[in-house]
Amino acid sequence: MKKIFIALICMMLPLMTLAEANPSQERLLVHMKTGLKHDDAQICVAYNVIWAGLRSGLKVDVLVDADAINTFKTGWTSEKDSIQDYDIPENLREAMASQFKIDLDVVPKTYGDFLKTLHKEGATFYINKGFLIVSKIAEQPDKDLGSIAGYAAKIFKPVSLLEMVELRRKATFDYTF
Repeated sequence: MKKIFIALICMMLPLMTLAEANPSQERLLVHMKTGLKHDDAQICVAYNVIWAGLRSGLKVDVLVDADAINTFKTGWTSEKDSIQDYDIPENLREAMASQFKIDLDVVPKTYGDFLKTLHKEGATFYINKGFLIVSKIAEQPDKDLGSIAGYAAKIFKPVSLLEMVELRRKATFDYTF
């Protein structure tokens, strides 16, 4: 039994590595630019689309830009974003569980937990370096994310304008929120 298990693992490992290294994998770029205080629906829908992209097998890149950066700069000291305590409506949780064919207890209950789930499931988060400087959040985004601390500093990668263009160029699909 152990030999069969080890053989299966050895056969699957190259396939998993190939899938991760596959540059032709379809990519979804989610460009979040609307801040929470201006339209909370935009960011909430973006989370749903990010998860749907991940669940459907897409490589998902998330670019946080413009006013959306302000949503993530407060509350991070406790490893949560400024919508950390917003409950995901129960009917939306039930709808996602049904659509994704997963147990309801797998669906996050708050948007703070949702962000962590998206990151753990493979979404890669980027943040506009230039806007961090202009908004005085970080003087040197490559070294310090200023008032964006804790969990955000661990998941958000500051990117230049050229890198932002490259993210868009690589995308098969894109959504802007």
